[in-house]
Amino acid sequence: MYKSVLLSLSVFAVLAQVVQAQVFTRYPVVLRPLEGTVNSPANDYAPVVTGDRRTLVFTSYRDDDSHGEADVFYAQRMRQTWQEAMNLGEGINTDENDGAVAFAGDGRTAVFAADEREDGLGDTDIYMCTITGTVVSNVRHLPPGVNSEYWDSQPCISADGRTIYFVSNRPGGVGETDIYVTRLQADGSWSAAIPLMPPINTSGSERSPYITPDGGTLYYASDGIDGYGGFDIYMSVNDGQNWSEPRNLGPVINSDADELFFFAPSREDKFYVASAREGGYGGLDIYEGMPNIYGAGMFRLFVSVLDSTTHKPLPSIVTVTDLATNTVVTSFVTNAYVTEYIELLPADRDYVVKAEIRRHGAKTDKVLNTYPNTDRRTELFFGSITVAEFDLGKYNVPFFVTGYYRPNTPDELERLLELVRGPLAGARYIERFRRNSRRHDQYRAYAQTVESIFRTVYTAGVEEIFPRFKSAALPNEVLVITVTGYADPQPIIGRYIEDKTVEFDDLQGKRHVVSKGDVMDNLKLSGLRAHYAAHYLEELFTKAAAEGFPEYVELKKAGKIRYHVIGGDVSNDNENYAVQRRIHILISRAGAEGETGTELDLNKDYK
Repeated sequence: MYKSVLLSLSVFAVLAQVVQAQVFTRYPVVLRPLEGTVNSPANDYAPVVTGDRRTLVFTSYRDDDSHGEADVFYAQRMRQTWQEAMNLGEGINTDENDGAVAFAGDGRTAVFAADEREDGLGDTDIYMCTITGTVVSNVRHLPPGVNSEYWDSQPCISADGRTIYFVSNRPGGVGETDIYVTRLQADGSWSAAIPLMPPINTSGSERSPYITPDGGTLYYASDGIDGYGGFDIYMSVNDGQNWSEPRNLGPVINSDADELFFFAPSREDKFYVASAREGGYGGLDIYEGMPNIYGAGMFRLFVSVLDSTTHKPLPSIVTVTDLATNTVVTSFVTNAYVTEYIELLPADRDYVVKAEIRRHGAKTDKVLNTYPNTDRRTELFFGSITVAEFDLGKYNVPFFVTGYYRPNTPDELERLLELVRGPLAGARYIERFRRNSRRHDQYRAYAQTVESIFRTVYTAGVEEIFPRFKSAALPNEVLVITVTGYADPQPIIGRYIEDKTVEFDDLQGKRHVVSKGDVMDNLKLSGLRAHYAAHYLEELFTKAAAEGFPEYVELKKAGKIRYHVIGGDVSNDNENYAVQRRIHILISRAGAEGETGTELDLNKDYK
């Protein structure tokens, strides 16, 4: 079964290019620095909220009320305001660096890092303790194998208290600093720490891990992936065996400065992060964000859009809406070749999934009671549609010579070399090159590929699509072959000088006519490309009768074939100009719900 994975993060609040290729959700996230005395001119970071949601614990380099360079502080919440920050005391703080506290699910078991203690192995080590209210007790050093002679710091602990993630610069990792993991064994000992493998750890530095209570989602900071600034916050999800490709949390949470120490309580309406961005109090400051869609972890939503008769996948536009906020949190396009699409979504929320197909309305399904680190599936069925789609842009080759409109097949390429010295000599927008030149050799190689791609469409049509439609079509159904042409953004100067008049629609459905003497532009060029590509397909399909595949010719004689020719204008979905010179082919059934299909007969040559 084919699957397509759509897993990434951006936010609706900022309309900026997302660093990662894919989009997670479009919740309107807002981020602001904590007010009051929590933030100071010094570095304030590593925020955690206790289980009762009343106490914020964090680390600060401030001078006031400090025992050492970095100390652990806390602030009590009264109504919605954090009160004056207080030092947590000598039970945890010393005259050295102490901090980055994290709690297990019981709200009392904690881990933290500390420098230069007598029982330490390196310059910074990991410790465990018990914190009850503001009383710290039972401080103990984690053993060798977890700690080392190197820098071991920034720990977090799983909800069950049995797994600790932390950062170390010890040898044996992947980069400068890496995230390591140790687990509690049956005999009560901690396993030797091992680094997480790529894609989590990179050749750069990873910092400040945070694991959600279900143990399935890891948030952390990295400067080893191209992001928005220095350290950015990323997310990765574990499927039980592997961590997914990390996803940047987007340009609201991340900035051109450093972001570290992401913390998202599971039952709190806010999440927290430390940031050095402009607009704070100085150094790293603690920010709160809403809504907190991160703390409950993620679940995997499998979506299938299918033909109810054949159970084959269909091309559609899918949207997923959060029912509580009425926000479309993600959308994607399905095609006729991928059976399932996987969306990663915030758990503990309710959604409605909608698939839309032009002329066939919409189908919806509710996805309720979502739990973290689980799989949910929804199948949306449309009646009596058989579709094939050929996105020829994916082949990464130009389907046309620059400025020309007939497909670059071997025969047409040779014909073009003659035409530009004769009838098309005045069409200076068509690229010129000498026979057997390097450019000619490139186009000859492209032409072989283009012809083989058309052959793929031909084979699918004559061996499967046309016979299947002929046997399954309802009396008033027609088979619509939609060909969309595209151009690159290079300007065109000149006029169309051929005698043949061509008609096509644009993407908004407006009809265009290109006649001899008309000034050329990219829209006309894209329409001409669609027109001549459709002619080429029609010739191929017609010749199939001589090869033992008569269904196309029979369907055409019965009026069951319609062509829809569309000029898609400039294709802006690829930086490579050559790849933008392409076509898209969609073969679909229409008329099953009372339509005659005659309105789709846009090219009179194909009646």
